[in-house]
Amino acid sequence: MIFTELEQADGTPGRRIAFAGVEVRPLDYAALATAKLHAPLTIPLGWDNARIVDTNIPDLDLDQLYSANATLETPFTSHAVCLVRGGWLPSSLAATIDDSTMLLDRNLVPQLVGRMRRRANGGVNQDFLDLLADQPVRLHPLLYAMEGNARAIPTPDQLRAQLDEAVRKLQAAMPLARVVADPNVVRGALGLIEDAREGFIRKQDFLLRVAPALAAPVAQAKLQETWDKILAAADACGVARTSLVVLAALSTAAVPNGASPAKALLKPKRGYSQADAYNALADLRALELLLGLFALYPAARIQLCTADRPLALFWAGLCASGFERRGQGFAFDLSPVEALLPGPTLDAWRAAAQPP
Repeated sequence: MIFTELEQADGTPGRRIAFAGVEVRPLDYAALATAKLHAPLTIPLGWDNARIVDTNIPDLDLDQLYSANATLETPFTSHAVCLVRGGWLPSSLAATIDDSTMLLDRNLVPQLVGRMRRRANGGVNQDFLDLLADQPVRLHPLLYAMEGNARAIPTPDQLRAQLDEAVRKLQAAMPLARVVADPNVVRGALGLIEDAREGFIRKQDFLLRVAPALAAPVAQAKLQETWDKILAAADACGVARTSLVVLAALSTAAVPNGASPAKALLKPKRGYSQADAYNALADLRALELLLGLFALYPAARIQLCTADRPLALFWAGLCASGFERRGQGFAFDLSPVEALLPGPTLDAWRAAAQPP
């Protein structure tokens, strides 16, 4: 990260300072909720424990580690963001993390490929995604293949075909990128799908039951009744009250005027179909995978890059922390923000999530 002042009025060169080992601090829910991602972006920028590797400022101790805070005003938009431990970042800022791996949400692959092709053909783009063209980023299309293109759990042949398609398109559009194409990816994805198949189907059933009641904003007078129906449906379907899909349904009911990002994520409506539920659960599965990776591989630099703003808002609003391996599984803590569970509903959710 290099900072250079403008030239002084007398022609003296501006001060210059270059940092290495910069890991930009993640941004929070409020920063994402107020950000205009399709317009030139202004965001707070900061990091800790970086080294100065070059400067023309005298008397700076190059053996010391430095923290910095600034406001970044840029002509760049950020059509996609990366979900990281502690929040989110614009895509190319997240990519500065050494040895990082970007899991690509399905919606991002065609957008990324299209932007790179336009850039190669002389198009002028000013988005943080465009900066990835000149970086040797590691891209992982696992989520693209796992979601599939049929709005249903893909077969092994469909999954292989989708993975091959994503790898081929990304390698052609981004020759400097390192696209993960290991055959083990297919086996791993199939294993994840099969291990979670029964639970996935139960969650589909749960969403089909509760979606009609969440299609219109829930009046305050009916909140407790709707809340109880959601928990009863989760119990009847064998879906854990602690699961993200139950939290998303409760948030959809609890936030006035249907303003929860969870509602935009679930997209409840009358006539809600299995395909509708599948799309919502594929997004939530991506977050569950991210939570698991953070817990099981604490040293890995993993991030999920998505152009889905409601998904990103839901992630930022969860305030997940305390990732740890626990036996054959993993655990984490959630502290949802007011925008997900307002007022007393946060305590009500915590009470509902306690074992009987």
